[in-house]
Amino acid sequence: MGKSIENRMLADALHRLGHLDQLRQLAFGLGQPMTWEPPLDLIETATELVAYVVLPGVDPATVEIEVAGGTLTLRGLRARPSELGATSILRLELPWGRFERRVTIPDAPYRVSRETAPGCLVVRLAKLAEAKQ
Repeated sequence: MGKSIENRMLADALHRLGHLDQLRQLAFGLGQPMTWEPPLDLIETATELVAYVVLPGVDPATVEIEVAGGTLTLRGLRARPSELGATSILRLELPWGRFERRVTIPDAPYRVSRETAPGCLVVRLAKLAEAKQ
């Protein structure tokens, strides 16, 4: 078996274990409230940093955005689909519940704004004049 296939198999197994642990904690109320991390892309231009955060079903206005000490932190909640209680689940891959994502960014002053793209929150961190070089 090639290294690539083994790595994918291991990643899939770890992903499934994470889901099982989430279900265990939900069922038995164990431990601290669990959070999940939404995937994101982060790009930098001459004038700004832009984060594209995959958050289907989340109102971008409800996402808490914090920039401090060289870290961008995003927090919020993806509500559990109401249909889950009245159906048989065939596959459940999209996480729900509280989420938090932290990513290291250059420690500088920014003006923060948000907008939406289909299924995504777009966070724009405009570099302030004194931070531009």
